[in-house]
Amino acid sequence: MEKKYLDFSLEEFAQDLGSKKSMPGGGSVAAYALNLANGLASMVANFTSGKKKYAAYQADIEKILEKCQAFHRESMDMVDRDAEAFLPLAAVYKMPSDTDEEMEAKYAQMQICLTRAASVPLDLLRLSKKVLDLHEDLLEKGSIMLLSDVGVGVAMLRSAALSARINVMINIKDIDDQTYVTRTNEEVEDLVADIVKRSDYIYDEVFRRLR
Repeated sequence: MEKKYLDFSLEEFAQDLGSKKSMPGGGSVAAYALNLANGLASMVANFTSGKKKYAAYQADIEKILEKCQAFHRESMDMVDRDAEAFLPLAAVYKMPSDTDEEMEAKYAQMQICLTRAASVPLDLLRLSKKVLDLHEDLLEKGSIMLLSDVGVGVAMLRSAALSARINVMINIKDIDDQTYVTRTNEEVEDLVADIVKRSDYIYDEVFRRLR
């Protein structure tokens, strides 16, 4: 990729997404949703920091802000990582397979590329859980004036996690290493179950408090 999506404007990204191009796709969108969720956590923490009403939580808020800064870069990089992981996979599909040797070479390369492609949404799920931890903290320690932003944040996280799950599945379904597939499936399902359960609880709690 000559230009990273990190350098795109929102308009450019949206136009590329909606065009007849293979990139960006659902994986990049999921990563961007995670980044936005993290941004909302950072915003809530920033508006809470320094307020007398929340002085007892100041040290915790500062830690949240530090984590948000690190998670911003990590999640934003995933927008491009997902697209970059697709490029070699797309190239493999175009490899010749007329002879036994060519088929063997194509198969071997395909297995490598599928595993690499699955690693990005798997990392996204792992990071989503960490960002969710921040929103869970902010539900109690963040400014009540920004309570709705916590709700939006977990809604975005839930979407990012379910989207990442699909993107892991589409890549591992053709991987022949069953030990890897089983292990990955188990981790994905555990992460998604936890993220969905906690996101739903936080969202419902935000909704209840706003009524």
